[in-house]
Amino acid sequence: MAFKSALLAAAFGLAGCATSPPVHYYTLLSSETPQAGNVQPPEAGYLLEVVPVTVPPQADQPQIMIREAGGGVSAYYSDRWTAPLGDEIRGALSYNLVRMLGAIDVQSINAPAQAPVWRVQVDVQRFDAMAGGAAILDATWRIRPLNLGGAALLCRTVVQVPLGGGRPADAAGAQQRAVSELAATIATGIRAGGARAEPASAAVQLSGCRAG
Repeated sequence: MAFKSALLAAAFGLAGCATSPPVHYYTLLSSETPQAGNVQPPEAGYLLEVVPVTVPPQADQPQIMIREAGGGVSAYYSDRWTAPLGDEIRGALSYNLVRMLGAIDVQSINAPAQAPVWRVQVDVQRFDAMAGGAAILDATWRIRPLNLGGAALLCRTVVQVPLGGGRPADAAGAQQRAVSELAATIATGIRAGGARAEPASAAVQLSGCRAG
């Protein structure tokens, strides 16, 4: 009887080991309700076209990646992005720019041939979360007016947002805020007609801006 009980216990133990932990999904889209003063009505007089975002291969992973102090990288396979990272970043940039500028993003539809459009291109060089440190977003971006007045502008932006913890949720939250800061910085360039751009906050380092 004792032998049979031991077999049953072992079987249940193996079944428990075979059960995969639940997968948690994260998005770069903000879940916060925008404040009234930060949202513009859809009367910008132009459209937006946020084109697909490029990301480095080492960052383009479905799981949350956190860089450790010794140089290693921990991959959290049970904590993942809801979409490929490039799509996540493009979607978050579009969402933030639309609500900040009061314009419509027409990237997924065909805009009229002569419609006034600000085209936004973003090339991400670094998308990191450092354990005990900060989320770092290093990107080069370009805005260009089509069928309206203004100038093309090319800039590099480095955003650093403290993690506030070492969990995947902390990393995802900080990276979400970093993408929002990047969008806010790009918005300053569009508002200025491509003449200049301003850092959205103290978390943003803006450099190398030139006519693009």
